[in-house]
Amino acid sequence: MGVYKKIIAVTIILFIAATLRFYKLGIVPTSLNADEVAIGYNAYSILKTGKDEYGKKFPLLFQSFDDFKMPVYIYLTVPSIAMFGLNDFSVRLPSAVLGTVTVYLTYVLVESLFASASIGLIASFLLAISPWHLQFSRSAYEANIAVFFTVFGIMLLLKALKKNIFYIPAFFILALSVWSYHSSRVFIPIFIVGYFVINYREIIQQKKYFIAGIIVFILLCTPLLKLSLSPEGLVRARGVSALGDVGPLNRTISWRQTDETLGIPFPAIVHNRRFADIPTLLKGYLSHFDPNFFFSEIVQGKYHVPGFGLMYLWELPVLLYGLFAVANKKGKSKYILFLWFFAAPIAASPTRMLPHPVRTLVFLPTLQIFVAIGLFELYRKLESMKATFRIPSVGIGVAIIVFSGLFYLHQYYIHMPVEYASEWQYGHEQAVGAVKLMQDKFDKIIVSTSLDQPYIFFLYYLKYDPAKYLASGGTKSGKFDEERNAFDKYEFHTYMNTGVPLDPRVLYVGSPTEVLPGAVELVAIPYPTGETAYVISAEISKKNWNEAGNVPYLH
Repeated sequence: MGVYKKIIAVTIILFIAATLRFYKLGIVPTSLNADEVAIGYNAYSILKTGKDEYGKKFPLLFQSFDDFKMPVYIYLTVPSIAMFGLNDFSVRLPSAVLGTVTVYLTYVLVESLFASASIGLIASFLLAISPWHLQFSRSAYEANIAVFFTVFGIMLLLKALKKNIFYIPAFFILALSVWSYHSSRVFIPIFIVGYFVINYREIIQQKKYFIAGIIVFILLCTPLLKLSLSPEGLVRARGVSALGDVGPLNRTISWRQTDETLGIPFPAIVHNRRFADIPTLLKGYLSHFDPNFFFSEIVQGKYHVPGFGLMYLWELPVLLYGLFAVANKKGKSKYILFLWFFAAPIAASPTRMLPHPVRTLVFLPTLQIFVAIGLFELYRKLESMKATFRIPSVGIGVAIIVFSGLFYLHQYYIHMPVEYASEWQYGHEQAVGAVKLMQDKFDKIIVSTSLDQPYIFFLYYLKYDPAKYLASGGTKSGKFDEERNAFDKYEFHTYMNTGVPLDPRVLYVGSPTEVLPGAVELVAIPYPTGETAYVISAEISKKNWNEAGNVPYLH
């Protein structure tokens, strides 16, 4: 393929990738979720004060709810907000930009792996239209940023095999991946070890630059290692770990006691409690290779669109053929690809709610590369056949791909905003807007914590001055059930069944079941389906609303 043809093809693919990632970026998905809002407000706070919502100056880990977020995405969002203001587009912009660049890097990566521009173009196009990649590069997900740095770093590692000077930037970029998302702390070291084993002879011949790169990686990651082992850093691990279940341990202990009673030798070895969690780990790991994970709707609604899995259904047979084709290729490139593919779910294996598409987003773009190779090899077989069979076959294949892509976009923009609105925590922005219209008529606004971290949504959508917020004490703690957060006239805690009488000076915001006896529903915030999401209520008998005596409903 000529240089100009490659440039034109890459340009078209990048145009498609950018269009699919930027069109209605701040509108669809239909709402920022709590994590996205936390990223946005903390970036806004850093921009205005140099501190996060807790008052910590330029932190390396950002406390957020019962979690600690990695810093890279938040710091990338600071210039975005500085340019475009605090809004949904600004918060999602870094993910969309780097998601688009990842499409280009995939082309370069594949060309480095297999010396084939054609396979590289196919793989990058498949990533450009990938439901899995689109879902996360149109939202503020740290995992998507980590995938960008991972693809970039591995591409540079492959370049380093020919020009060893690339080792230093490669390890620098991979360290940024580690600082971007929790799963990278496991995946990247495993991949580096595997890369060394696969390319041992080449690396030994140019060990000076490789060692220099490793030193850079270690120096950059050492502070994170210390933070990860701190009580704060372990919060995330404990919160998502599936290894805290005492069931497997108790069962192992029971088996051991039975063996001891029966006099069976070596019970402490046969039923060693240290191995009790191995079945849990193995089950978690293998769950990510279940075809249902990739091609059905088994994952949580906010991670896919209605009627689609993480990949197009037509990709299943081609993926299987691609795996077979790669396995039969000569050279070391296939080992790099399989290393990546099989290491991708390791970090997620000991966690809950599996299989999990966020913690294993690093599967990308290996799946698209396998499918690209499958398509390439299938087309080569078709080329040897008669035109009367080849042309209709290619036409049918193209039609299936186009129809699948258009149907996906229809589901994404038309049906997902309605069907999965609650999973995207729709309604907070509308509730804040309604409360803002009425807040001057009340001395206090109490927002129920049943609305899932409402304090951060009110801070974000009110664009509340971070300096004022920190001066009043900032966020009290990161607990999901936090009842002490407050700012200005806003308080965030439960108010049903507390024994506190209804106060006419207070505006109440809660779920449809959280209307105090004697209060009147002023505004109901509906989901797009029509079902009520949130209710704003108050005791209005003693309120002088306006000259007409009307309650200010939100229209």
